[in-house]
Amino acid sequence: MQDLDRMDKQGWPLTIIIIVAAVGISIFLWSIGIYFFFLPIIFLPFLRYFKFKSRKIKTKVCLVCDLSSDGNYCPRCGAKL
Repeated sequence: MQDLDRMDKQGWPLTIIIIVAAVGISIFLWSIGIYFFFLPIIFLPFLRYFKFKSRKIKTKVCLVCDLSSDGNYCPRCGAKL
């Protein structure tokens, strides 16, 4: 486990260098008229660190007719869930 922690810490200077180079290239390309060529690409590896909240739908079971629904009322019998 300690080897993995050390590897993570050793990779940060290289990551910072790559980000600075990517932003520098993006600024250069922006100045010559090529907009957003490289800048969005540098953020793709970081997508896994953002937690996208997926909507979890809670299904409820009707006590009268045993039908599952995600609404407040049963679509079959109209009973409140």
